[in-house]
Amino acid sequence: MTFRYFLLGRFFGKSAQAEVYLALNDPHSFMLVQMLARLQEKYEVELKIFFIWGALPGVTIAPKLHRKWAIQDANLIAEQYHLVKIDKVPSPRLFSTGQQAWQLLPNNINNAEQVFLQTWGGTYSEHYVASTPTITHQVKNQARLEYKGHYCAAAIYFAGDWFVGVDRLFHFEKTLEQHSLITSVSNELLADVNVSKELVSTKFTDFKKQPTINVELQQLEIFLSLRSPYSYLGFVQAIALAERYQLELVIKPVLPLLMRGASIPIAKQKYIYLDALREAKKLNIEFNGFVDPLGDGVINAYSMFAWAQQQGKGKEYMLACFRAVYVENIDLSDTENIDIIIEELALDKQAAHAYKAKNNWQQWADNNQAELTSLAFWGVPCFKMKNFSYWGQDRISILEKEIRSSISTN
Repeated sequence: MTFRYFLLGRFFGKSAQAEVYLALNDPHSFMLVQMLARLQEKYEVELKIFFIWGALPGVTIAPKLHRKWAIQDANLIAEQYHLVKIDKVPSPRLFSTGQQAWQLLPNNINNAEQVFLQTWGGTYSEHYVASTPTITHQVKNQARLEYKGHYCAAAIYFAGDWFVGVDRLFHFEKTLEQHSLITSVSNELLADVNVSKELVSTKFTDFKKQPTINVELQQLEIFLSLRSPYSYLGFVQAIALAERYQLELVIKPVLPLLMRGASIPIAKQKYIYLDALREAKKLNIEFNGFVDPLGDGVINAYSMFAWAQQQGKGKEYMLACFRAVYVENIDLSDTENIDIIIEELALDKQAAHAYKAKNNWQQWADNNQAELTSLAFWGVPCFKMKNFSYWGQDRISILEKEIRSSISTN
């Protein structure tokens, strides 16, 4: 890999190059282009810009909800890194003008940033309609994105890996650092990184118990799916947050998207797994593999969850199921493995099966999904506390700030 991307190019006098795929109508592309324009002087790598239409067809699960969420989430990023925020969505005429303007400019990140700033700021004095050359150019770039194995905008392709959005600039810079193309990772990207040298084992017994307090605990709700690696990472962090701030962690599992009839492209599934793996490494969370629980594995695990919760061991049980999938390589489609988890938690296996025979887990799973939908989210993990909610384990740091604020107010 190093030979292909660096040594071979340098032999012919070429510098290392990273490809940046941006969609002018994508809020996260707007944030990414601002950050890259700010940081590029530190990089000994050429940034080649490709404007595309957006995500490939069929990738976005709930397009209307996604568009609304993307703006809100992008503004969280803007606030965190002091970027230009989004006040309103540009008109189709502004998008057409920006696309046309880009075709007339040299290909570099500074020009790309100016096109985004003028488009989203609505500062163009003249406007252009969409032209055939512009459309053809984006179609070719979209095909290039798909050919290289990816599916969405706000993505950087470098050294055979993909880095999506501002949230993954840390990993992009770590890769540059490994190849001596940057001196060190930018301080602003290190702010939310767990720099602990010790691996988080994720065994429930390893979490430190806080002393009981004589006040009603505030609730932190987490919506998660056993098949979602991001849910696993978010769950481990949520347990730590609940312990740290003495919160009641309320676990609300939902069915995986694929068990709800959604279709997720293979390229997206592959990226999610590899991305979660490197996120786990960054956060020092154990992540050794993946035994797909889709179907029977999810059903077996969920069918016992409510009972474990009644016994006061819902967190322990769910964490054990996540460990089975992502750490211990245990197949949960085998009911004997569920029984082993129950016994290891010192619970009554016979009582668990008796409860399973009389109670329908699908009812509470549907209720959890309905609650998730009411929050205007479609995927997991999601976190809710009082009147604020966030989607994604990437927003844990913002969630923690909200928790601190909520607790100090009380």
